[in-house]
Amino acid sequence: MTVLGLRTTPRSRQDLARRVAARHPASRPWSTVQTAAYRRVWEELESACEADVQLAA
Repeated sequence: MTVLGLRTTPRSRQDLARRVAARHPASRPWSTVQTAAYRRVWEELESACEADVQLAA
């Protein structure tokens, strides 16, 4: 999360996208490390969402 400039875990994938977009302008390409970090946080949030859905069932 530090690579992406985040201090706290985003609440959702939409929150992740919004917070990262605010800090990383599209005019600057991301490094491989930034891309990998974003993917990792995205996948963790996806896993958390799936766990929440299974608990609700």
